[in-house]
Amino acid sequence: MPAGELIRAGISKNAPLLELLPNDGACCVLFYPGTMLEPAHYKLLLLSLREAGFSVAGLHLAGHGLCRRKSGFTFESLLAQGLEAEKWLHRNGYAHVVVCGHSQGGILTLAHAGASSTIGAAFAISAIFPRMASAIELTRFARLAHMREWLMNIIRSLAAKMPRLPIPMPVYLNAGRILRGRELPVYLGTGKGRISYPLQFLASLFDAFVSPVLHCPFWLFNAINDDLFTEKLIKETFALIQAPVKKLVWLDNGGHLAPLTPRFANFIARYAAAATAGLAMPINLTLRHCHAA
Repeated sequence: MPAGELIRAGISKNAPLLELLPNDGACCVLFYPGTMLEPAHYKLLLLSLREAGFSVAGLHLAGHGLCRRKSGFTFESLLAQGLEAEKWLHRNGYAHVVVCGHSQGGILTLAHAGASSTIGAAFAISAIFPRMASAIELTRFARLAHMREWLMNIIRSLAAKMPRLPIPMPVYLNAGRILRGRELPVYLGTGKGRISYPLQFLASLFDAFVSPVLHCPFWLFNAINDDLFTEKLIKETFALIQAPVKKLVWLDNGGHLAPLTPRFANFIARYAAAATAGLAMPINLTLRHCHAA
């Protein structure tokens, strides 16, 4: 398949689109983009993963990127799409599949590792368990952490009455915390991001149960100076995880946008490739790939 080919991964109505960057015989990375983003925003990281020896499959999930389904999605349905994509990859010649994602995609990566018994490894770049009491510290509602259930009851009630109510990201996340600590240059690609999420989706995200019991080796990457997924939150998350192997990898800079910078995109890709090879999954370094900025 030519690099970048879009494939519908399955025949169900809920089947996602995969943007494939093949590498003959190599283990495939199934990639979950972050909040309101699509694979094109992560072009630098995805090309770095391919250059490091992987095949890559970027997910265009419902409501994101080039997927035609634009509404009616939840955290659970996005995870179901990722699980269906993994099955499609196995059926279509990819014997070895690992999963990776950043931020919201990191949470989906964590969930995928807990739901799938056939994934080879998981590499989350910033992730938390949404139901942790301290998870609210990510949002603008941190002062209400002690009233989380009261707040969730309000969100659930409103979502039941107005599921499609658009909620712009600045309403619940502080953009300054996302940008703080970044290492230049940052490449955000050429994708078309969302500007809001329907309230139904946000309710499902904040209320999602993600199992701490994982079926595969797990690596958690995070910048030490990330002002959103803070050191405290990451350490608390990592302590809860039960996996055959688990490792926490601190990036020395870059903030929350570290994987969108050349230095850390290359580091994460090469680290993941070395870890994957160490698990006896195939990495193909015979091709030379162009590294586009």
